[in-house]
Amino acid sequence: MENATLPAMECTPCRSESTRFLVRYRSFLLSKETILAFLNGLLLLAGFIAFLSGAISISRWLYLASALIGGIPLFLLAARGLFLRHDITAGVMASVAMIAAILVGEYSAAALVVFMFSVGDWLENLTVARVNHALRDLAKLIPSTVTVRRGAREEILPIEQVILQDLVLVRSGERIAVDGRITSGSGSVNQAPITGESMPVEKQAGDEVFAGTLNMVGAFEIQVTRLGQNTTLGQIGKMVRDAQAGQAPVQRIANQYARLLVPITFAIAILVYFLTLDILRSITVLVVVCPCALVLATPTAVAAAIGNAARRGLLVKSGAAIEQVGKIDAVAFDKTGTLTEGKPKVIELLSLGELKPKRILTLAAAVERYSEHPIGQAIVRASQKRGMEPLTATDPRILPGYGMTAWIEGLEVILGRRVLLEERGIPWTTDASQKASALEDQGFSVVPMAVDGRLEGLIVLADTLRGGARAVVQELKRLGVAEVVLITGDNAHAASLVADELGISRVFAEVLPQDKLCIVRQLQAEGRKVAFVGDGVNDGPALAAADVGIAMGVTGSDLALETANVGLLDDALERIPGIVRLSRQTLQVIRQNVVFSMSVNVLAVFLGGFGLIGPVAGALVHELSVLPILANAARLIGYHDAGAKSAPGKR
Repeated sequence: MENATLPAMECTPCRSESTRFLVRYRSFLLSKETILAFLNGLLLLAGFIAFLSGAISISRWLYLASALIGGIPLFLLAARGLFLRHDITAGVMASVAMIAAILVGEYSAAALVVFMFSVGDWLENLTVARVNHALRDLAKLIPSTVTVRRGAREEILPIEQVILQDLVLVRSGERIAVDGRITSGSGSVNQAPITGESMPVEKQAGDEVFAGTLNMVGAFEIQVTRLGQNTTLGQIGKMVRDAQAGQAPVQRIANQYARLLVPITFAIAILVYFLTLDILRSITVLVVVCPCALVLATPTAVAAAIGNAARRGLLVKSGAAIEQVGKIDAVAFDKTGTLTEGKPKVIELLSLGELKPKRILTLAAAVERYSEHPIGQAIVRASQKRGMEPLTATDPRILPGYGMTAWIEGLEVILGRRVLLEERGIPWTTDASQKASALEDQGFSVVPMAVDGRLEGLIVLADTLRGGARAVVQELKRLGVAEVVLITGDNAHAASLVADELGISRVFAEVLPQDKLCIVRQLQAEGRKVAFVGDGVNDGPALAAADVGIAMGVTGSDLALETANVGLLDDALERIPGIVRLSRQTLQVIRQNVVFSMSVNVLAVFLGGFGLIGPVAGALVHELSVLPILANAARLIGYHDAGAKSAPGKR
């Protein structure tokens, strides 16, 4: 009976995720474009089933209905582009293919061409819809109400009623709703959505805070300096929208050949008519040059590659993305949460007195059991990982922005910032001060601990690198990626430490979201095809502006994952070189398909122009030329990346 209930339990998350998807994208799924694409595919499938059942006449009508339902919008769009913008694209080729196939009675070919294009457009429209939803979710980081102090009164007001220079009270565990400057109080603020810093930042009077960040411990008052769309968080959303709108359209391979092939096709057909005065030969030329094989050369290969990527734990959102990845020659990495784990870990325990490191950690963990601060939680995890027996602390006190105190076995234990120990009159030796400063200069977080008025030890924490990160950087360089760049909002020392360990020479540290966007634009201005790899809200603008945006799928924010072109569903960086190799193989297959289809077209034009084949034989040549294209593209489904290595813990 246990085995019988297991599948239902396993499917519950799937059903929940499917329901969430349907609710979030209801308007898009009910849009005219989605309905037409669905009908197009449904009629195509019905026609194929009718054909297999022997109902040939019914199948032809179903194929024709499929082609017309999906093809008329495609034809109108291509016509507008051709006549209004003078832009000859693959859509024009598809329209020519559809019309010519219908004229000679090849309704199934017409329906298939239209379906491939409809699916491609639908996927790209879905990407836009996903980004719009992610931007709406971003706005939810702002609380709907805030506590405002006006005179001697405190009022809970809707965020819309807050004005500049108001005093906003922020308590422990609350999100900050405005940009402003602290006038009184202190706290520990998680600024990861804005700056990407891995550690919470201690804030005191005079410090600036940002909307959308989280006050983890403490309480303070903010004088409002920016509201709504003018906040740093609001500007991130605006930059994402602007970056997407300003993104240059990708020149697909099929579009490049369309600009050459379509004019030549009509020119040859007209020339044949004037030379032979035989309209049948001209129609034959149009039929054989009818570029179904060329139109299918790209989408079939791309569809196979996307399926292959999905098996590797990679979500590729569009055909354009799979083509672009193979062309990148610069990769920019965010640091926190991308190259690193994104949460602090205890890496060293330094004894400065009589206590041994194990005793230092045991006492520290007993105090920090009552803390919600990430550093405190990291200390507790370190103690648990080492199997230490927990001690009981009495009278624990959280000092927001400073640290904690408690009594353990009759001893007063103090952990926190250096200023806390100095205020309690606990002396620092020159050696202890030099050690702490040297560690902080290297980008580590250092927590001093005093016991009964004596400085006993330093607890050293760091955000650790992801396993295999260095191998990924080196492999990208071996693949010919000329620039590997580190971009982070973290401090310069921490950034340099990570860059040196990974073998990255170009580093941009202490940057804001708009700076990340500018750096991507700068690399593009240098002639680079740029991939940006990130995970946070603050990475959204850079992910949208890059030629290829790659987001962490597990630890990444919704905005990052929805804005990016590629999602790493298992957060394994090792997948990135693999998707580059897969994309390059896909480009090679596309070129092979294009060369083959054009060679067949040239041969068929020669035979048709000289009257050696008629429209029926031309249609047969046209149909048969598609089969090698499909077979060649299908090879990508089983393509094995010889250079890939399994992610840790994965197969």
